[in-house]
Amino acid sequence: MSQDIRNSEAVAADESQAGFGLPQVLNILFRGRRIIFYLTLLGLLAGVAYGLITKPLYRATAQVRPGIVSYSENGAPIREWALKDIVRWFRTGLFWDEMREVAPFDEAPGAPIILAEFISSGPQSRGGNVVTLTNLSPDPLHAVKALELAIATFNREGSQDSTASTLQLTIGGAEIRKKKIEFEMDKVAGEMERTSLKVKNIETEILKVDAEEKRINGEIEYLQYGRQWRLAAVKKTLAEAEEARARQTDAEALLKSFLDSESAGTISPSAGDSPVDAILLQSVQRNEAALAGELLTTVNELGSYIFNRSVYADSLREYAAEIQAEIIGLELEKSVDLAQERAAFQLQIDDLIVVRDVDLKSKIDHLTSDLQAEQNQLDMLSPLEQVGHVSVSQKPVRPRKMRALVILTVLAFMGSIFVVFVWEFLRKNRAAIMAENTGR
Repeated sequence: MSQDIRNSEAVAADESQAGFGLPQVLNILFRGRRIIFYLTLLGLLAGVAYGLITKPLYRATAQVRPGIVSYSENGAPIREWALKDIVRWFRTGLFWDEMREVAPFDEAPGAPIILAEFISSGPQSRGGNVVTLTNLSPDPLHAVKALELAIATFNREGSQDSTASTLQLTIGGAEIRKKKIEFEMDKVAGEMERTSLKVKNIETEILKVDAEEKRINGEIEYLQYGRQWRLAAVKKTLAEAEEARARQTDAEALLKSFLDSESAGTISPSAGDSPVDAILLQSVQRNEAALAGELLTTVNELGSYIFNRSVYADSLREYAAEIQAEIIGLELEKSVDLAQERAAFQLQIDDLIVVRDVDLKSKIDHLTSDLQAEQNQLDMLSPLEQVGHVSVSQKPVRPRKMRALVILTVLAFMGSIFVVFVWEFLRKNRAAIMAENTGR
């Protein structure tokens, strides 16, 4: 080493006589190459050690803005919190009093640092009413949890602030309106149930009409059977009367033939007949009279029988006509009256179904929409409104190992060059520096 220094001093003496240029600079760097190499290597090792020792940090980000505490008459949201108050609340760590009691922060040494910032809107800027919250943590889940708990703590504590009176009044009014809408929905639902019961009652009436139609069909069938039986009886009675009329004609012909033969060959008693002959003659005359009387009686009886059969047939025919008229009436009742009654009942059912499935359902849908709107407004009420979800970086944002490695290496390299030139300066001016010190 001492030999190198003596060589360097000799070279420097020569250079001082030759001047200071690029070859001299390169010569200085070449002679100090060991210093440059070791110092640069030390910087590189420092960068590697920094990357290995330093814990990686993940960034969680959330955006919030002043929450809605009430609504105007036209439904516009009203926000009462100032952006500066929100930023100051998070920056001063006012959330820590509640957060320190919640895992995993109950074992933390102190409050997590939450950065809050916003861009104010004005003539020269395009900011808005959104505050950006940022937290760094070695655990990405802890970073997200810290922001979520801080926001929830702000909402709880903010509900106890002076704006809570407006907020609570708005919430109470929304709850009352919700109860009223739910009551109206229950009424409409009850009306739908009653309408369904009315439909079932009318369907029962239609079943009665169907039963009445079946009864009428049975009665018509019974009457038709009775009419057919009577018409068959009329046909049979007329056949019997016709047969009796034929016998009457035969009897009348026989009676006429007998009377004609009797008038042509009438036997009258003479003066010379004996008493026996007279008695016989009288007996014959009595027999003929009896036969004629029987024939006349038969003719009369047949005439009476024919008359009775004709009257009976006419009465059966008339009764059959009455039955036919009754059947026609029942058919008309079935096809007109019952059909009209059934159609009227069906029209009532259709009308009730329209009321239930269209009118009342539309009313239910309208009330449901109003209830959902009230619930949406109620859900949006809070001192602080979170915009979107809490996002967290997928990779660590700190440390940036490669950048730190490069920076430390470059700084070590530049520092080594500075050291080499300082050493060269001291070497060249060593005599002067020592002489000055000796003079003192």
